[in-house]
Amino acid sequence: MRSRSIKAALATVGVVAAAGVMPLVTATPAGAAQSTCVNYVGNKGYLVGPKVRSACSRGAIDMGVGKVPNPVCTTRLLQAGVDGNVATSACLRA
Repeated sequence: MRSRSIKAALATVGVVAAAGVMPLVTATPAGAAQSTCVNYVGNKGYLVGPKVRSACSRGAIDMGVGKVPNPVCTTRLLQAGVDGNVATSACLRA
């Protein structure tokens, strides 16, 4: 009886630990996505400064079936003088 309780407790601990670790394993580092956005803007010939970095820090929004650019990212890039198509594409990479 006691060994059954111990096994159940260990199984519960294992499931809880796996649930806590899984998002860390599957998540993309935010800095990697931001740098992809920043590099995209820079490769299109725009000067990359604090405004672009700040805009690209707003990650794309995962809708479950795909990602959409974060409107804050797009708006900030437009305000920084980036073309709309470039801003949209860059923010999808953020």
